[in-house]
Amino acid sequence: MKALKIMKILKKMNAIKKIVLPLFFSLLAAAPVFSQNSDSEILPAPEAKGISVRPYFNIGTNITLNLASKEKSAPTPVNFTFGGGVVLDITDLISIEPRLDFWMMYYLYDGKDALPAEVEHRTATTLCFMLDCPVGFNFRFGKHTITPGAGLGFLMRFGLLSTGVKDNDKGATGTAKGDIEKINSWFWGNARFLYPEIFLSWDYKVNDNFRAGLTAKIYLPVGQLISGNGVDGMIINVTSRFVF
Repeated sequence: MKALKIMKILKKMNAIKKIVLPLFFSLLAAAPVFSQNSDSEILPAPEAKGISVRPYFNIGTNITLNLASKEKSAPTPVNFTFGGGVVLDITDLISIEPRLDFWMMYYLYDGKDALPAEVEHRTATTLCFMLDCPVGFNFRFGKHTITPGAGLGFLMRFGLLSTGVKDNDKGATGTAKGDIEKINSWFWGNARFLYPEIFLSWDYKVNDNFRAGLTAKIYLPVGQLISGNGVDGMIINVTSRFVF
């Protein structure tokens, strides 16, 4: 009797194996398919919004306030400028707008200061580079953006002997060459290269990849304020800019 029971149990186990084992191997074979389907249903995590970078170039006009006596200096110079920079949108509200501008001016040396000069009295042709990095606050109204802000500018000036002027021509120091050395020394002395600024810009969104507008800046001359010359040397800059 016991032998018959054992035989029946073995037959049942064989029957179970015939059903369970094929089912088990079928599930193993189908596992990769199920895993692929599950992966495809997982949505990627949204990317964090980074800093947008929009380059631009600008052209415009500089007015450099000159309060020195017009008997030995020029009237307030007006110069053509050009340059460019980038708008770095840190947030929707805040942007950083580094920029580099270039223009040229004539200078003379009066024995004490470097002064803007008219062409017939010039000694130095000066290459002027204004590098600034202001912070702006953006207010958007439809396609229009108004951005007031402030920052600090660094005015880098390099005086070269003007065309038609010779090294040994008469100057305040004795020679034109000596005057050039004094002019360049004056540019970099007494923090005359520092220019805090305030600005206001307006941009119009032409399309998603192009904006056009205007920027007005006022640069205050730290060196002249320290020297007690007030706002002599203050720069007013107005430019058109084109943002990509």
